[in-house]
Amino acid sequence: MDFRLTPQQELFKRTVREFAEKNIAPRAREIDQKAQGIPEEIIQGMVDLGLFGVTIPEEYGGTANPGEEMVYAMITVHEIARAELSMSLPVYTLLCLGWSYLLARHGNEETKRQVLPRVAKGEWFLGICTTEPSGGSDLANIKTTATKKDGKYVINGEKIFISGVTEAKKRGGGHLTLFKTQPELGHRGETFAYVPLNAPGVTTTLFDDMGRMGLSTGGIAYKNVEIPTDYVLGEENKGFYLLMEGFNAARILVCAACAGGAERALEITAEYTKNRNLFGTPLAKFEGISFEIADDWAKLEMLKNQLTKSAWMIDQWYQDQSSFTRKDINAAVAVCKLTAPLLCLDIAKHAMMHHGGLGYSKETPLEMLMRGVMSYVVGAEGGANIMRIIIAREFIGDVAIPYK
Repeated sequence: MDFRLTPQQELFKRTVREFAEKNIAPRAREIDQKAQGIPEEIIQGMVDLGLFGVTIPEEYGGTANPGEEMVYAMITVHEIARAELSMSLPVYTLLCLGWSYLLARHGNEETKRQVLPRVAKGEWFLGICTTEPSGGSDLANIKTTATKKDGKYVINGEKIFISGVTEAKKRGGGHLTLFKTQPELGHRGETFAYVPLNAPGVTTTLFDDMGRMGLSTGGIAYKNVEIPTDYVLGEENKGFYLLMEGFNAARILVCAACAGGAERALEITAEYTKNRNLFGTPLAKFEGISFEIADDWAKLEMLKNQLTKSAWMIDQWYQDQSSFTRKDINAAVAVCKLTAPLLCLDIAKHAMMHHGGLGYSKETPLEMLMRGVMSYVVGAEGGANIMRIIIAREFIGDVAIPYK
C-alpha cells in the first residue's frame, strides 16, 4: 500500500503552489474585504493551469486523469486554501470540482456537453442546492417539489444558505438541486437535477456572513421553474442516493481546504514563535507553546493521511466497485469531515493566541481562517454530529441511527 503522490502528482502540486503563492496569497486580504470579489484574473490563471477541469473528462473540455480525479482535486483545493485563508476561493473551487465530478458520472450526455466545458473554462459556476428553511441535515424531509408537465419538470420551493448565488447569476451556471417528485415516498421519491440560476421563476436573496466575504451565500426560491427532464442526474426518484455519493466527494474537498488552511496557519505560527522573544527567549522554547504546536502538527499529519486514503478509495471504487463497499467509503470520509473543520479551527485559534494581541488584528491572515472555516464547523456538507451518526451506522449498524 503506497499513498505517496506519483511524480506527476508531485509536479502538479508544486505547480499549483507556485501559482497560488505568487498570484493568490498577495490578494487574499483583498478577496476577504471585497464582497463577492474573486478577481477575474485569478480565475483565468486557474483556468490556464486546467484546475477547474481536474474532475472533468477531456471529451467535455476537462483535464482529468482517469482514476485519479479525486486525488488531483484534493491537491488543487489544498494548495488554493494554503494561499487564501478566508476560504472564499477554496470553496468556490471545491464546489465546481466536486459537483462537476458527480455530473460527469451521472448526468445526461446533452447536459454534460452544455455545462461541463463552461465550468472547465471558468465561465460558469456549479454548486449544490439542498438546504431548506425547515432544516439542513434532514434531507429526507425537504419541501421543494416538482411535477412533470409537457416533458419538463416544474419546480416550486425554497432553498437557503446556498453558496455561489451571486457568482452563478453573474457568471452563468447554476446548482445541482434536490426536490421531491413523489413526496409520499419520502427520500425514495427525491430527484436530483441541474437547475440554471437564470431560469425564469428563480429569485434570490443574499446573507451577510461572518466570513468567506469573497463568496456569496444566499437563498433561492423556485416559483413554477421549468427545466428539461434531461437535466436530471441518474434516474427520477433516485436523487437522494446520488446526492449521498456526491457528498462523499464534496466532503473530501472540504477537508482538503481545512487541511490546507491549517497547514499554512501552523507554518505562520512556527515562524513567529521562532523569532518572537519574550523574557529574552524565543516563544518556541516555551513548552506550553512548542508542545501545542507539536500536537497540532501530529493531528494534522494524521488527518492528511486519512484524507489521501479516502480520496484514493473513491478513485479506486469508480474503477472497480469490488475494491471497497460504500460503507467503507462513507466511514472513511466521515472520519475526515468529523476531524478537519474542528482541527482547523483549533489550529487557527492556537496560532492567534501564540501571536498575542497581533493575532487579534488583521495584520495576520489567521483571523480570516477562523472566520472562514466556521462555515464548515457549523455544518456545511454535514456537521460533526451527522458524521458521528454515519460512523456509528457503518460500525455498529442501523440500530445506531437515532431518527429511524
